[in-house]
Order: sequence, then structure tokens, then C-alpha cells
Amino acid sequence: MRAVKSVLTAAGNLKRKYIDEDESILMLRAINDVNLAKFLSHDLPLFKNITSDLFPGVVLPEPDYVALNTAIKNAIKRYNLQEEPYFIEKTIQLYEMIIVRHGLMVVGMPFAGKTSAMKVLAAALSELKEKGQMEEMKTHINIINPKSITQGQLYGNFDPVSHDWADGILAVWYRIQAAQMDTKERRWLVFDGPVDTVWIENMNTVLDDNKKLCLTSGEIIQMSVNMNMIFEPMDLAEASPATVSRCGMVYMQPHEMGWTPLYKSWKNTLPNYFHADKNESLLKNFDELIEVVVQPCLDFVRNQAHETTPTDDQTLVQGLLRLWRSLLNVFDDQDYVAELPDKKKAIAVVDSCFLFSVIWSLCITINTEYRRPFDKHLKQICNGELENITKFNNKKLIPSAMDRGTIYDYCYFPKEELWRAWMDLTKKEDIDKFPKNSKVQDLVVTTVDTIRYSYIQEHCIRNFIPTLFVGPTGTGKSVYIQNVLQQRCKREEYDTINIGFSAQTNCNNVQDIIDMNLTRRGRDIYGPRMPKKCIVFVDDLNMPKKE
Repeated sequence: MRAVKSVLTAAGNLKRKYIDEDESILMLRAINDVNLAKFLSHDLPLFKNITSDLFPGVVLPEPDYVALNTAIKNAIKRYNLQEEPYFIEKTIQLYEMIIVRHGLMVVGMPFAGKTSAMKVLAAALSELKEKGQMEEMKTHINIINPKSITQGQLYGNFDPVSHDWADGILAVWYRIQAAQMDTKERRWLVFDGPVDTVWIENMNTVLDDNKKLCLTSGEIIQMSVNMNMIFEPMDLAEASPATVSRCGMVYMQPHEMGWTPLYKSWKNTLPNYFHADKNESLLKNFDELIEVVVQPCLDFVRNQAHETTPTDDQTLVQGLLRLWRSLLNVFDDQDYVAELPDKKKAIAVVDSCFLFSVIWSLCITINTEYRRPFDKHLKQICNGELENITKFNNKKLIPSAMDRGTIYDYCYFPKEELWRAWMDLTKKEDIDKFPKNSKVQDLVVTTVDTIRYSYIQEHCIRNFIPTLFVGPTGTGKSVYIQNVLQQRCKREEYDTINIGFSAQTNCNNVQDIIDMNLTRRGRDIYGPRMPKKCIVFVDDLNMPKKE
């Protein structure tokens, strides 16, 4: 019944806007506007076949979204995103759903573009307001992660001792938005986190037509006309039918976007050296590297290997681009650039940085037993020995040093323009030099694993790249990390916050530990004492009980 009401509401809005239009066209468009957004890509042809049978011969005219499309594209450029047809289509579907429903869910896996779609739409609507088009309003977004706080902190609760009522975050925000009912502005309250029965059931009165938030204290707050409740979960596995039926759905799929937009946006962040005049050949070299190597490597990970922790293609490519950009920082150094003899040398450095980044992003999430097959596979890709893949034009990507070992045995140094074996970086240690009162578990004997994982971790810390160490118990993850934090991160530069997770750890414990180690720098800004940087080390990430 709620679905029928949404269609009728949409049809009513269209009828008021286009009084003389054929009602079959208005009804078909209302059905499409409300339903198309929530279907998966393989369900769309089936739905369109059903509607074509119900409305034979009815052809829908293109909706008049010229001004909205222009504003969306302007916002996409402003945020350094890409004009993917799928992304623009989903952004418009989100707009159509917001007009019909005051409560909606934008559902999809990470990298589907959920947050970006909302951000772009809000900027586009605000731009339309400035231009006086489509009678639109300026849009404000407030974001809450509902699982980062307790239910009492979200809605409010009575103090167990004094029985005084304390408002929750949602109650405060809701009251502020509702108090501004007269202002002609859109206000979106976004819940960015998992939807489950612990907290979402209390939203049912808000998502109903009466739009009222009923608190335990007895207070009832009416939602304003231009206010929307937007939920941004990964899936609806824990949501009840009561909640799902009350919300409009916009479903977004990462594979429809692909990983190419990430690369196109990343290319705009390269050092100025690559964007200078007459450097087209350098940018084409970037495109060739990505085109030849990335997809065959992803195919191997998906079809012929096993990962310890599951990832998606966009995550791996994002890791590659972050690491590659951090190595290309040498081109930000004007002295280094001035000493480059020619473009061939620059291309050689870029190629080597790329290969090192591929090894420690695309090739590193698989189990140890698959590393030798991957080594062989990557060398075949780079040498053009596989069928049905793009090949390099007169280029040798794999250095001759790697012929004597695997790709995992070597490290690249951009400033020295040199590949070196990890074992060449080790220091010869004598066991007798360790302090006599040392405990066995405190001794770290240098091996190829300690040297390469420590090097990668230190590089990521220096370049603000978050890292996740994954592996079975007892493989030395905590020891490697603690070793780097204690010996390589100077106390004058870094503050370290160690958080050991246990089965009883909850969100408030984590926040208290972080808060205790930070100082207030300004309004809503917290951090370590200037000019230090802060490292948060979370140990045993999987220990807390899942809800």
C-alpha cells in the first residue's frame, strides 16, 4: 500500500506540473520514477518489458532536466569526479525519490558512489537556487553514524540516578531542523552506517506520513516540510519489512561504475611536471601502464587466487593509486625535476614506481601459496606473453634484476632510480648484542619479511596512507608494527595511540581512548599538540562482538 501511495503522489505531482499531458504518460513516468531506482541492473529489462505490456504504444518523452544536468556536471567537476552516465542517472533518480519520499535509503557496496551522489546533488540544487531555476532550494547535509554511539546517545535517555532527561544527538539535530520550518531550504539528515533493528525501529513514526519523532521523554517533534531522512547502508540484511516499506530505495552497484573513474580523477592530482605543456607523451604513458597491467592482474586475483580478506576491484586500484602517487612525490621537488636529462628518464622512473605500486597493492592481498604463480603471471603480462591482452609498445617494464627472483624480493628507490633486493637492506646483527635481560618475545631478528613490511609500513605512515595488516595469529603483525612505531617514528614528530580491541570493546571505549590523547585545537577540531602528527594503532581489529 505504501508503494502504491508513492506512485500516486508522484503522479499527482506530475499532473499538477503538466496539466494537459496524456495521463498514460504521466502514470508510466510516475511508476518509473518510484521503482527504477531500486532495481538491480539485470532486473531492469524485465521491469521495462512489464511496463511496455501495461502501457502499449506509450513513449515517454525525455524529462526536462537540462538545468539540473548542467548543475550536476558543474558539481562533478568541482569535486574532481567523472561524468559517468550511470552516476548521473543515479543522481537524478535520487532527486526524483527525494521529491516523492521524505525517508529514503541509498543502498550499495563501497565505491558505488552513494556519498558522492548525495554530495553532488546537494551542490547542484544549491546552484539551481542561486540561478533561480526549477524553483529549487539551497541544500544542507548533516551526517550521523548511528553505530558509533549508543542508542541512548542517539535518541536521548533518562539518567539512572537523577532520572533527568538528556537529549540525544538525533533529538537535538531534529529539533534544530524542525525549528527552521519557515526557511526555504532543504535539510537532509544522513545516517551513514549499518541499518539494524536495534535503532531503526524507533524511526518508524518519523518515516510514516505523520513525520513525527516520538521520544521516550514524551516529547513529539514534527518534521519540517523540506526535511529528508536519508539512510546510507551497505545492505538491508538486518532491516525489517516495516522499515523497508516506509522508505524509498535507490540501489547503486560498484561494478556499474567500474574502477576507471578512480584513475581518471587521480590523474588530475599528479605533480605539475606531468601537466606542463608538451608533456602529452608522459600522460599517455600513464594510460598505457594502467590499460595493460591492471585488469589482467585483477582477473587473476578474482579467478585464480584466494584472498585472506575479501576486497573489491576499486579497493585494490585505490591502494595502487595511493602508493603510486606517494612515490611520484619526487616530481614535486623542483631540484629533482631540473636534473632530469630528458622525458625518457622520467618515463623510466614512472614505470618503476608503477611496478612497485602494483606489487604492493594488486599482488599483495593473496595468500602466500599464490605468490609464485602471480609472479609468473605478472611477468607474462609485462612481456606480452599472454593472449587476448593489450601489449606494451617497445617497453620492458620488468627490470633484469627480477629474473633472479620473484617480484616480491625487490624494492624501488625513486630518488636513486635503483632497484635493490630487500635482503640488501638488512643489517648484520649479532645475537650477543641484544641486552642480557631481554625476553625472547621482545627480540626481533631481521628477516626479509621484517625488513619489507617495516619499510612499507613506514612509507605509508610518512605519506598518510592507512594500512591494514591481515594474517593468522602468531605471524608477528603486532611486533612488526610496534617495532616501526618505537624505532622509526620519532617522538618529536609523532604521537602514538595504541588501542587493543577485546570482545568487550565498544564505541565509547574507543572514543574515550582517542579523546584522552588529543588536545582541542579549535572549534570541532582535535589533534595532537602542534606540530606533531598522530598515529592510531588498532590491535586485534576482529575481536569486538559483531552486532
